[in-house]
Amino acid sequence: MNKTLTLARKGFLAIFMLLGTLLQAQTLDLVQPPNLSVCTGDSLKITMTIGSNNFNAGNQFIVLFDDGLTTSFDVTAADTLAIERWQSITPSPVGTSADTLNAGVKFFWIIVPADITSNNFYSLAVRSTNPSGIWSDTIQMTVNVSPESSIDSIHGGYNNLYTPSNDWGFCEDDTITLYAVAGMQTYQWYAGGAPIAGEVNDSLKVFATGDYAVEVGSGNCSTISSDTTINAFSPFTDLTHSTVATLTVLDNDPQIDSLQFCDTDSITLTGPPAFTPGTGVNYQWLMDSVDLFGQTIVVAIAGEKSMSYSTNVAGRYSLETTWLPGGCADTSYTVELFIDTVPDATIENVPWPGFAIASLSICPSDSTLLQSATTSVMNDWEYQWQVLYPVSSGVWKDLPGEDAYQLTADTTTAPGTAQYRLYITNAACEHYTAAMQVELVPLPTVQVAPSDSLAVCAGDSLLIGATGNGLTYSWTWPGGSYAGTSFYAKDAGIYVVEAIGLNDCVSYDTLELSHVTVTPDAGPDQTVLPGEVVQLAGSGGESFYWYADRPVYFSDPYNPNAQTKPTQDTTMYILEVMTDFGCFGTDTMMVIVFDPSIYDVNISHVMNLISPNGDGMNDVFDLSEVVQADSCDLIVFDRWGSIVFEQAQYITGWDGINQGGADLPNGTYYYVLMCNDVARFRGAITVVRNIQ
Repeated sequence: MNKTLTLARKGFLAIFMLLGTLLQAQTLDLVQPPNLSVCTGDSLKITMTIGSNNFNAGNQFIVLFDDGLTTSFDVTAADTLAIERWQSITPSPVGTSADTLNAGVKFFWIIVPADITSNNFYSLAVRSTNPSGIWSDTIQMTVNVSPESSIDSIHGGYNNLYTPSNDWGFCEDDTITLYAVAGMQTYQWYAGGAPIAGEVNDSLKVFATGDYAVEVGSGNCSTISSDTTINAFSPFTDLTHSTVATLTVLDNDPQIDSLQFCDTDSITLTGPPAFTPGTGVNYQWLMDSVDLFGQTIVVAIAGEKSMSYSTNVAGRYSLETTWLPGGCADTSYTVELFIDTVPDATIENVPWPGFAIASLSICPSDSTLLQSATTSVMNDWEYQWQVLYPVSSGVWKDLPGEDAYQLTADTTTAPGTAQYRLYITNAACEHYTAAMQVELVPLPTVQVAPSDSLAVCAGDSLLIGATGNGLTYSWTWPGGSYAGTSFYAKDAGIYVVEAIGLNDCVSYDTLELSHVTVTPDAGPDQTVLPGEVVQLAGSGGESFYWYADRPVYFSDPYNPNAQTKPTQDTTMYILEVMTDFGCFGTDTMMVIVFDPSIYDVNISHVMNLISPNGDGMNDVFDLSEVVQADSCDLIVFDRWGSIVFEQAQYITGWDGINQGGADLPNGTYYYVLMCNDVARFRGAITVVRNIQ
């Protein structure tokens, strides 16, 4: 703008401005402040007075600014400056473009151009557009170039990529130093638009986040730099973890710091990712350890520098991070891992107490004992027995109530061959043992033959046997035993056959063998007169046959009620009967032929019944009237002809005892009285001890 007007041009301008004034009768007057001095970039207030005539509607005022003195003002070379703001005293409204048309004092503001590069004199004039050509007078000012203010460098900071704004960052708890342009006369630092007391040097140490600027002065001018945003960066190292099947969170805090899982799993701990593109994080995983003095120390895990770390080792873990740019460091909270081990157990077949061996093959009536081969020292295992039955089903089922380390396997746990396993759990782990199969061996089949209940004639025998698939058979019955499949049995009683099959499994069957009871009855002994016919009365069977111990005559020996005539004084008749089972039995009866005419005896009082019960009535059999004073022997027989009592030289009566002095049972007995070796008297006597 350092231009020089020729005298002719200056004269032309003056004449032009004068003509406008004369023609329009409108004037513009600017107030020239004394010694006006401004700085580039300053806001300058101009006072202008409009003459008595108003300007036309639509008029605008144009400010022309040219370097040099007023005498050298060049309209054609001048710069046009914008009017930033208007203000008028009268009339209202104040500060609008409309009130610039009216006469009166006006104020307006301009900005001194900031692109002026050297100190110099400058001139300013105003002209109108409607009517055009109305010029103000010219005022003059001294323009000083304002110093350039900026923060030249930052020490200890970095270009902050953690936020979207264009700012600088530094690590929290660190210090950053700002340096202003050097060589200025004065400095004043600002934070958030307010001056910082005492900070008047060319550098500033920053400890906190904020917007910082510096004002520098040179001569009469000063300039404030634009704000530089400084952000303190405080990284937070948060940890996450993967989910595994056996994981249990042991605490209830929002921050997870205590985890438990089984050593069959591995957990992955993961640190935070980088914030935004262009940023990065360096990782180092740490673990608590113990030094030589037993003190807890934190050591770096060699080679573990990734964002994630997988492990199944118990311990306390943390993550150290370094954030780029800036190198800000942080350490996460501690995550403590509790690792449970798998209950490494198997099941075994053990013998019952008192037995030497155990077997996985059992009979239906037997059982076998299964148990865990190992148990927890801490007693913190829980057990559940499971069964696979049928084996082909493929479906394992829990056995209700079987939650101890031992199991009695029998037909109540599974009615056939089955597999068993033990499900073991502790705080975090679970384990299934290998399966163990228990074979259920079926009992051998056994059945007695020919039937379960038989009858045999007393004294006979019967072939009995066992059928089935037993390997061996043995028999027992009261008073006897036999090893084998079949044999001849004759004793009455319960016969038990034991069949031993595979795995020594035992089955039983029983046979009841009874004797057929034959009760032949030949009738009571009889005493008859010589030549008298005896009427027989047999019973106790289906078929009958009579015979005697000496020759006799029968009307029909096969008739139980046959008639006979004895040929001897004393004859024993024998009745043989056969039952419908084919069993035989015999009974005897005595027929005594008595001829009283050959004996001089009184037999009117001979007894045929005694009741030797001590009541004084009929207690003894008295033959004294028959014996009289003779020497006689008394012989007493039972019904089978056996002598049960004998008294030589009969003295007293017989009271129903045997030769040993014991009471004979109730029944009919036969006697013969021999006097001088001649049978003087014979007959039957009945013993009844309990007559009511």
